[in-house]
Amino acid sequence: MLKSLSIKNIALISQLSLELQNGLNILSGETGAGKSIIIDSLNFVLGERADKSLIRYGTDEASVEAVFEDYSTKDISLYLEDIGVEEEDILILQRKMRENKNECRINGKQVTLSMLKGLTSLLVDIHGQHEHQALLNVQSHLKLIDSIGSKELPKIKADVEEKYTEYTSIKNELSKYGNEDERIRRLDILKYQIEEIEKADIQPNEEDVLVEKRHKIRNAEKIINSLKGSYDVLDGYDGQNAIQQIKQAISFLNNISTFGEDISTSLDRLESVKLELKDISDTLNGMISEFDLSEAEVDKLEERLALVRSIKRKYGSTEEDVIKYLDKANEEYEMLSNASDTVIKLEQDKKKAGSELVLACDKLTKERKKISAQFEKDLLLNLKDLGMGGTTFSVEFKEVDSTNPDILTNEGGDDIEFLISPNVGEPLKPLAKIISGGEMSRFMLALKNIIADKDSIGTMVFDEIDTGISGNIMTAVAMKMSRISRNHQVIAVTHMPSLAAMADVHFLIEKQVEGEKTITHVYPLNKEDDIKEIGRLIGGLNYSDFALPHAQEMKKWADDYKKSL
Repeated sequence: MLKSLSIKNIALISQLSLELQNGLNILSGETGAGKSIIIDSLNFVLGERADKSLIRYGTDEASVEAVFEDYSTKDISLYLEDIGVEEEDILILQRKMRENKNECRINGKQVTLSMLKGLTSLLVDIHGQHEHQALLNVQSHLKLIDSIGSKELPKIKADVEEKYTEYTSIKNELSKYGNEDERIRRLDILKYQIEEIEKADIQPNEEDVLVEKRHKIRNAEKIINSLKGSYDVLDGYDGQNAIQQIKQAISFLNNISTFGEDISTSLDRLESVKLELKDISDTLNGMISEFDLSEAEVDKLEERLALVRSIKRKYGSTEEDVIKYLDKANEEYEMLSNASDTVIKLEQDKKKAGSELVLACDKLTKERKKISAQFEKDLLLNLKDLGMGGTTFSVEFKEVDSTNPDILTNEGGDDIEFLISPNVGEPLKPLAKIISGGEMSRFMLALKNIIADKDSIGTMVFDEIDTGISGNIMTAVAMKMSRISRNHQVIAVTHMPSLAAMADVHFLIEKQVEGEKTITHVYPLNKEDDIKEIGRLIGGLNYSDFALPHAQEMKKWADDYKKSL
């Protein structure tokens, strides 16, 4: 259960702490007092989208903390283990928002928003006006039926998903081969591509090498002149080049090499320099011959460069990519060349997998129809309690070709829609087209009552479930909410006096001007103030002489009713 909710700097709330209890917790107050802010704050700490406009004016950070006790279930324990949060006696959720930053924590550990939402979906079920809209969307009806499903349903759905994955895997594999005509056309294309790439025989980094060589050829005259000049200086003119000069120096030193180790060492070094210069001059002379190219050889280089670039445009941005493409093309060619036997085997596997998928989906449909039949009965019983005894309701399963595995999905093949007739004698029509606001509120409450009996969520929140409800129906709604609160903690925002009278704990939300600021406060009501607030909800202060006795009578009746549960 949600033990406490602490809010700081959210809209009109400066700082507020709400201590909640088991049973039915009622929040009431004047319109605009801040009831919706408390629900928005609760939604925020449970993981809903952060609305920066809710940060209190004049502050730069807002925060909400929710503390849960007696919260542990098997699913929650497993989830906390999965996200690496240690399970403790209490569970503390914290969320902060600034203009450019959000922070979520579970028991002090920072987590992602999706981790937080995954946990809170197991802790709290919040009903608000947006759920009305969601229920009017036909796509949500199947999810709802599955959410209240039997113990067998998860296994059946898992089997459908497994069969669907197997079937689609075989289909995808089979699609690689196409039909026989497609394979023949593809083989022709692959053969042409393979031959073109192999004939080109492109080498790694070949384009770079060719471009560099072409650049040298285009500057051949300048390069040759410089090479010749360097060669001539080193070894080109008899008696005038560097090598001859060094030879002379060696000759001079040879005459005195016995007169000291320093002279001998210098002589050895000059010998090394002579050999090195000779090697350099020979290299330069050899490089000159590389530029002795005919016009035909230059044209051949340009043609080769054009071919390399053409192949790369077709098959890859680099030479390595072209080689990889060739390998894949060869693999595909080999696969398609020997496809006949493989295709026959895959067709057989596809047929078998399709039959198994159809059977699994048929089993799922039967289970959903069984669940739907019970749901129809349970819903009508709850609606009868809520003053809609003349209602007829049906979960319509639309006709689909369930024998065709290609139209089935990992969710099965069912297409359903809720049909309702709130009045005796009227035909069933789609829920979205004919249900009124008050009827939808009662429908949702009936639905929540059914869900409450099915799941293990400890806390249920109702934000103005009384929309569109008046008269005797208010009492029926209050009774239903009280029954739900016997097994679940219920937090409800209401304007309905009969529901307020059912409160196990009643909070008053008030807006006050303090200095130059408006601030929302929440107060737990004692017995006397509880009666006054119920009286205000009945008729306001102007009718207190009549409203207060009525409120006392209503509270007594509610207490007696709760004792009878």
